[in-house]
Amino acid sequence: MSGSLCALCDPVGAGAGVAGASHLEALLAASRLLHAVVADDDPFLTSLIAAALSADGFAVREATDPVTAWHLVEAQIPDVVVTDLDFGTQMTGAELLHRTHARFPQVGLVLLTSHQDPQLVLGLDAHLPTKTRYQVKSALRSSGSLVATVRAALAATPSAALSSSPGIRTFAVTAAQAEVLRLLAQGASTRAIATRRGTSVRAAELMLQRLYQALELETGSEVEPRIAAVRLWQQGAVRLGA
Repeated sequence: MSGSLCALCDPVGAGAGVAGASHLEALLAASRLLHAVVADDDPFLTSLIAAALSADGFAVREATDPVTAWHLVEAQIPDVVVTDLDFGTQMTGAELLHRTHARFPQVGLVLLTSHQDPQLVLGLDAHLPTKTRYQVKSALRSSGSLVATVRAALAATPSAALSSSPGIRTFAVTAAQAEVLRLLAQGASTRAIATRRGTSVRAAELMLQRLYQALELETGSEVEPRIAAVRLWQQGAVRLGA
């Protein structure tokens, strides 16, 4: 009787064969080249992220806008997408992740951003796919911690609570103040803020004053408080929670 027929007849041998095949499949899966799409409007940062992932064995495709990134996702169907949140364009990193999750739910998702909360950029009704790993840039200690975040996204482990770097002070604002700050960052005037908020110009001025107080900005300082507030927003020093 041939060896192959013996293996079929012998339950022990057959079991060993199945175990061997399973082990081989596991080894092949572990050795498969992983693919990532990285998107950020800062080309230097994009290259740094790509270099860190490449060093960990990823094949990386880069994009500096979410539309290009989406085309790469459609063409390649990567294992993970790493994207910034705010590109200064109509399409955001959040929309890129939503499109990816809807079309390719198996793909890992990482949102790498300066902001403590996506609502600071997207508005109060913002939400992300539940499997998204939300990583604040200031909380990254090294390229290794970035790679760990990406690996966690691949494993679909729950995202940890947001945290910022111990060296960066953050200021808590209310939901309404966050909305006003987001409008400021878009370049809205006081009158435009009043229109968007459905209130008077005087009420909008009071909102701005309370916002500046929450951010501990002096209205009589050398730096215009409107500019200073937007700068804090861009640096990720603002969080929801007041």
